[in-house]
Amino acid sequence: MYLKRMELQGFKTFAQKTVLEFVLDKAGRRGITAIVGPNGSGKSNIADAIRWVMGEQSLKLLRGKKSEDVIFSGSDRRARSGFSEVTLTIENDSPSLELRGAGSDLPSEVSITRRLYRDGQSNYEINRQTVRLQDVVMLLAQCGIGQRTYSVIAQGMVDQILVASPTERKEFFDEAFGLKSFQLKRQSALNKIEHARENLGQTEALLREIEPRLQSLSRQMKRLEQRDQVETELKSLEQVFYGHGWLEISQGLTVAAEKLKKAKAAQAEHGEVAHKLEADLAKLEKAAPASQGFRELQKSLEGLMKERGTLRERELKLEAKHEVAAARAEKTWSPLPLSKIIESVEMVRAKHEALDDLLKQKQVDLAAVRQLVGELRELSREFIQRLQRPAPEVEATIKSDPVLEKELKEAAEALTLINQQVTVVEAKLELWNQEEQKERKHIFDLQHQLNRARQDRQTVDERASEAAVELARFETRRDGFLVDLRQHAPQLESGLDKLQATSYKLQADMPARLQKLRSQLEWIGSIDPETVKEHEETKTRHEFLRTQTDDLRQSIQGLEIVITELDTTIRERSEKAFHELDREFGIFFKKLFQGGEAKLIEVLSEPEVDEAGNAIEQDQEEQGFSGIEIQATAPGKRFKAIALLSGGERALTSIALICAIMATNPSPFVVLDEVDAALDESNSRKFAEIIDSLADKTQFIVVTHNRATMTQSNVLYGVTMGDDGVSQLLSVKMDDVERMRR
Repeated sequence: MYLKRMELQGFKTFAQKTVLEFVLDKAGRRGITAIVGPNGSGKSNIADAIRWVMGEQSLKLLRGKKSEDVIFSGSDRRARSGFSEVTLTIENDSPSLELRGAGSDLPSEVSITRRLYRDGQSNYEINRQTVRLQDVVMLLAQCGIGQRTYSVIAQGMVDQILVASPTERKEFFDEAFGLKSFQLKRQSALNKIEHARENLGQTEALLREIEPRLQSLSRQMKRLEQRDQVETELKSLEQVFYGHGWLEISQGLTVAAEKLKKAKAAQAEHGEVAHKLEADLAKLEKAAPASQGFRELQKSLEGLMKERGTLRERELKLEAKHEVAAARAEKTWSPLPLSKIIESVEMVRAKHEALDDLLKQKQVDLAAVRQLVGELRELSREFIQRLQRPAPEVEATIKSDPVLEKELKEAAEALTLINQQVTVVEAKLELWNQEEQKERKHIFDLQHQLNRARQDRQTVDERASEAAVELARFETRRDGFLVDLRQHAPQLESGLDKLQATSYKLQADMPARLQKLRSQLEWIGSIDPETVKEHEETKTRHEFLRTQTDDLRQSIQGLEIVITELDTTIRERSEKAFHELDREFGIFFKKLFQGGEAKLIEVLSEPEVDEAGNAIEQDQEEQGFSGIEIQATAPGKRFKAIALLSGGERALTSIALICAIMATNPSPFVVLDEVDAALDESNSRKFAEIIDSLADKTQFIVVTHNRATMTQSNVLYGVTMGDDGVSQLLSVKMDDVERMRR
């Protein structure tokens, strides 16, 4: 790799476009290009241009005070330029080098351009593609071209190597050793680690901010899952519960309707029998008219029987209303307490004992017997109803209708009174019958049949009323059942017939279980769909941030490994290059001084100390050196300090060190700007010979006034300046001159 061409336009005194061609010599070596010219002609501006296009930012090294000083400022005869542009074209013979921003590999020819406008706008280009300064620096480092070291050495920089501090010398040598690219990569890795740690901190902060909200949303989603489980179990239980309930109600309605139908049929049958008996009795009475007293008793008995039937019908209707009201108010069933069963049995037993005592008397009171029988029948019916539809031990909280209770009481009292009157009239008729038995026996028999028919009709009426009450009770249960169903499980209403067709086993604790599940649903509450959406978004973001955090940690670990590997590479190469440089420095020093001794010494870094001021033990690999000291002893002298050397000796020592660097790690090209100005004629020839020996591996562009250096060059550029203040070039190829001489 060597410098093939350089183009300048508007840079300092080169106002017009100027092209410098750098060619190999006849032997194919890199060769030496000498740039000569009188003082003030602008020849050092060529070295400045090379330094500037390579990314130099120090205006002091560019011999300026502000950035626009590198733009042609104009003269009396020529206007100033609007911009400054320099392009270096490098011939690439190492195609394996990578070019960031311009492809995977370097092409055969690489051009680097820097452009600056007077308004301050500037840009860098590699092969006409805009890049960053960092890309240019990295490319030059990969090519082994130092930006601020020996690649461009100005006249005043020769002695700076000697007077520099050990740390500054180390930086100079690191770049000379070709470690700049590794150091740039290391610094880039450090910057990436710092950036990754900043991102990691921000990501972890976001995670800490999101996690409480995600936990809250997760709890809500867990409650939603619990709600789904509870709803599933509740629906299953509701199917069993309502299916069984509807089956019971349907069967009860069917049985009650059948009972009512049979009772009405019996009513009609007994009604016809009674009607026929009444018709037969009327015929007999017309055939054998009874006495006036008998007719009055008969009429009175009929009126009482009719009134009793009316009262009994009213009582049954009131009882039905009472049963319906009780059934509607009733919500839960519970077993009839044992105390109530015992109490009811004791009452039935007491009534039976009273009836038995009454029947044992010589003169039986028929009215009292009938009253006890009626009370026993009513008490037994009530007891059976309570067993079928029991009430809890504690008094029900349902309040009965006082008006209905009063009407029931009045009806019962009136019925009792009518029964007593019927008993009296029947007793009189019985006495009349005994007196008129012989004469009107057939009529009395018919009368007895009619009475029995009426009693049977009354019994049938009671059964019909009970069946109607039972039907009304099941209808009320059905209505309450449907209300409860529509409130808690309306979706099951349309499929009740299918549910009841399935056999279900109802457990005793199912109502309590249903209530518990409904309470759980009420406690869980409903979940807003936006909450579900927010949970998904928050969870996705949390997983993304968690993944990003893991990636950042892995990236940091990977970068730390890269830094460790780079540190190892830098240390190994630095040690190897340092020993080679030390050897070459001694060789070139002896060659220039015709003897003497020179060497480089590593200055170890100070050990780290703890808070107490004690040194921290470190492995040898962890210890590094922070600087480089130079020791030089001229022939015939004993001192080794650089400061004690004369000006010429210091210049020769610096040149020996530079030549050693170029021999150790050859740069593709080196620009020397009047570095031989302080040398005498003898040393100038030595310097020229050394440069010529190194020209096999390194291309030299030398700004010089020295004839010995000019003699060794294969291309000679002359710089002149006209009246317009613009530098111009004249070129001469030394091979052509030699051919002309021949």
